Amino acid sequence: MGSIKGVLINREMWVTQFSKVKVLSRSFFNPREFSKPVDRTEWLQRVRSNAGHYKLIYSVVFVSALVYTILSSPLLLLGMAATAGAWAYAFVLTSPDTALQVFGFELRRREKLIALVPFSILVVTLTGMINSLIYVLCISSCISLPHASFHEVSELDALDALELQGLAAPDPLNPTFDLKPVGS
Repeated sequence: MGSIKGVLINREMWVTQFSKVKVLSRSFFNPREFSKPVDRTEWLQRVRSNAGHYKLIYSVVFVSALVYTILSSPLLLLGMAATAGAWAYAFVLTSPDTALQVFGFELRRREKLIALVPFSILVVTLTGMINSLIYVLCISSCISLPHASFHEVSELDALDALELQGLAAPDPLNPTFDLKPVGS
């Protein structure tokens, strides 16, 4: 669980992702890059290419719709809080190996999972989270799929490509060094 906390509080990663969205949004919203596909093969090629190219922006659309849906329904908000709170208490706030006392029973790691999975299924079913998730998938698809269909496949211009290349974070576990002499 420490790695999840590290990702959530990694400021450099969030700044890099925001900068990528900013660069990609220049072509995402450009009205001169839209046209009707000629045939089904071109449509399929556009959808595949644009889904890979704009996946970060399509993810922002999905998460925005999800957050709006959860915040607009008190029952969903209560269900999310109960589920997240139970899992966080069992595995994040207390050590995963620490036994919990619930109704006189001692729950270790395995028993915590055995108790939390049915609890989560019950909360998800009673609060309507499955219906809301299907709703969010449909809404985000109704926004993303037409965009991916009509947006022409285009390469980034040299300036945008250079800016995105500069935003790529180096992998600290696999450093690459350029050992060529400066003059060559």
